[in-house]
Amino acid sequence: MMKKKLKYTMSLALAICLLFSITACSSGNTKNAEPNTNSSNPKGTEGNNTDKSSNLDPLTFTISWDQQFNGVPGVQNNPVANAIKEKTGITMDIIGTDRDKLKVMLAGGDLPDIMVLPPELGKVALDGKMALPLDELLEKAPNIAKHKTALDVINARLDNQDGKHYFLPISITPDAKPYVNYSPWIGWFTRWDYFKEEGYPELKSYDDMIPMLAKQLEKHPKTDEGKKVYGLSGWTDWGLWSYYVPFIYAEGWTESTKNTVTKPDGSYVYRYAADGPFWRGVEFYNKAFRAGILDKEMFTQKYSDYQAKLKSGQLLTIHMGWELDGANTYFQSKGQTDKGFVAQVVDGATSQSYSLQSIVGANDPWIIISKNAKNPERAIAFLDYLYSVEGSSLIMNGVKGEHWDIENGKPELTDATIKAKTEDKDFTIKTGISLYGKLQGLGGSTINPETGTYIQMDLTEKYFKTKLTPLDKEYSEYYGGTFPGDAWNKLVEKGKAKNLSPAYIPALPSLQSQGDDDLAKLEANIEQILIKETPKAVMAKDEAAFQKEKERILGLVNKAGMSQADAFWKKSFEDGMKKYDDLIKSPK
Repeated sequence: MMKKKLKYTMSLALAICLLFSITACSSGNTKNAEPNTNSSNPKGTEGNNTDKSSNLDPLTFTISWDQQFNGVPGVQNNPVANAIKEKTGITMDIIGTDRDKLKVMLAGGDLPDIMVLPPELGKVALDGKMALPLDELLEKAPNIAKHKTALDVINARLDNQDGKHYFLPISITPDAKPYVNYSPWIGWFTRWDYFKEEGYPELKSYDDMIPMLAKQLEKHPKTDEGKKVYGLSGWTDWGLWSYYVPFIYAEGWTESTKNTVTKPDGSYVYRYAADGPFWRGVEFYNKAFRAGILDKEMFTQKYSDYQAKLKSGQLLTIHMGWELDGANTYFQSKGQTDKGFVAQVVDGATSQSYSLQSIVGANDPWIIISKNAKNPERAIAFLDYLYSVEGSSLIMNGVKGEHWDIENGKPELTDATIKAKTEDKDFTIKTGISLYGKLQGLGGSTINPETGTYIQMDLTEKYFKTKLTPLDKEYSEYYGGTFPGDAWNKLVEKGKAKNLSPAYIPALPSLQSQGDDDLAKLEANIEQILIKETPKAVMAKDEAAFQKEKERILGLVNKAGMSQADAFWKKSFEDGMKKYDDLIKSPK
């Protein structure tokens, strides 16, 4: 029994960008004037808008990230950081940290000026009075203030009822519209050259990939270098991720925070329930094991080990679109430009050729101005600039005249920038482009009111043409498109594939943010049971043995209290969806 009552929370559905990507999860796609260069007041409370920092006293703000910073911590010195300094007078000093260090910071009160926090630490910051209330400051921050509903959403997620706002979401996209990504970007990806070799077999479900992969593995058991090839693999250091995430999206479900999943019809299911996506994945891996195509090292190896196999041509399938470039670089480096991975087409499969960002911002992280901020007025002015079209564009695209310019009346990345972005592995660190996305107020598919174009400039026809490899061209033309995302969209139009739906995913608060420590421990115990016992089900010798193992493991997790957790999240899901609808339909 729990010592504490499992109270439900008025949490709500927060829409995320299904592109994993326009920020972390990235790559996308597609009017005529120059972007607005006076869209914010970088001086904040200090008066008139200025284009140069000469009228602003220089100031350095320490800023912590919610996890490891992808650049070099310390005082930032690159074209983007320097342009931000020129506009705001603020030098950014990034503190290297992680979530455990953030907890220590919040507990001890030794805080930087600005903090980027994961949602599960929101309640900690709120209860400890570590975050400054923003309402008076927002009177001088017009770019942020216009998105008040997005701030209300966070209050609802935290069940904060004191009437004040403390947290800012990122990647707000007020005019969010779907756009076509360069490539389908979730689901399963397989070798196009081998698929073609097999005569483009029609697959009725993802289970049909297993005999197809078995044939491919029989013909191609080793790489050109003589390394062993595997049909299917995974890793352990992300917990149970490999078992369920690919199937959640590939088969049209959507993932919420913690253990809530939305079915294609929009209804709720607990992630580890008998009819949930976890067991769908385990069953698939068991079929792969029995077919002799499963990499048994998936039960012990880390993600870095998996990546090493992926990047050396040892896998016949990969899980997600973000792995595509790493996998295909192996073939490109050998001059084999017609070989590599593409999104596997399966009858009725779901992927993501369209993406849609949210009018209330990304799922996480959140930004606070800490109680220790040396100058809150300058801090909000700094952030307000980054919530302008100009500021967000600077973070995503770099400096006008250096990294992008107006071409044929539209903002476009320069040829040199595109080349460096494609070829230089240190491009982001050198330029600062996309390095500060966790401070970026607007999503990339926000429409620039001055140009009518997306503010993210790698969502353009020009950029897409530079990415089109012989492999992508052949795949696209086979399915009637001009680039892979367009090809997938053509399949959707013909009813042969689906785009992920619904566009909005309910994002419930983490357990830690609600203070239900007993429930958190209960679910951690369930996950540990599954981590330990699941390989036995995967390696079951036949269907009967698999079902026996499944029943045994479900008995263990049910005994551990899974029904209690399921009831908690079901109630939270229903309340959250209602609260979200109320906020979006009747914004304050």
